[in-house]
Amino acid sequence: MDKILGERKLVFLPSDGSPAQTVVARFGHPEPESDGTWCVDVQVEQAGKAGTVDRARGLDQAQALFHAFLILDAQLEAMTVRGSVELSNGNGPVERESTQETEAWRFVSRIASEVGSKVSNELMLAKVDVLGERELMLKRKDGSEEKVIVRLGHPYLSRGHWRAPCEIVGPKGTVQRRFGTGEDSIQALTHLLYLVPILLDSVADEGNFYTQEGATGHWFPRILIEEQPDKAAK
Repeated sequence: MDKILGERKLVFLPSDGSPAQTVVARFGHPEPESDGTWCVDVQVEQAGKAGTVDRARGLDQAQALFHAFLILDAQLEAMTVRGSVELSNGNGPVERESTQETEAWRFVSRIASEVGSKVSNELMLAKVDVLGERELMLKRKDGSEEKVIVRLGHPYLSRGHWRAPCEIVGPKGTVQRRFGTGEDSIQALTHLLYLVPILLDSVADEGNFYTQEGATGHWFPRILIEEQPDKAAK
């Protein structure tokens, strides 16, 4: 990645007991686009292998950076399904607001997230109407199967920003809650649909997904949020 603005050094501790891995999350300088929007490149390097460069967009530099941080948090949180993520000592001293803070690796710490709590499969998104639900079957490499439920919530307005929540229940009764944000409900949903496949792909490391109809995969589209619609021809 060219023109790196900042990076965060992390350590990934796999839950299977394998050696710890060095992770570096980095983001670039906001750059203007021809359509008047701004973009920020992000990348997560794990165990010395640079991942693909994703691109976040926004109406201005600040929003582009915020969306970049959302992408980085989503990619890092996807790793927590397979282990834990901690700050590396290479970042230098970090002043935390509370001694109870356990996710200092986050780029957007105010984003709500709950991972690892045991819940019933009947759990609904709290205080949010469910927009849609998909039941998947996770078939592990040992042949065992388990249901995974994905629920998408209606976008809602909070503190001047739109949020579109989701809830992933399973495997093993765990629950993940995340949301996409945006200037309007459509943008929030777009960012949410960008996050969901990332989270499910991490779960799929345990095996393969199948739909209730027997199709292979989780069937959530991969949204390219860096793409913008062409301006209408005059």
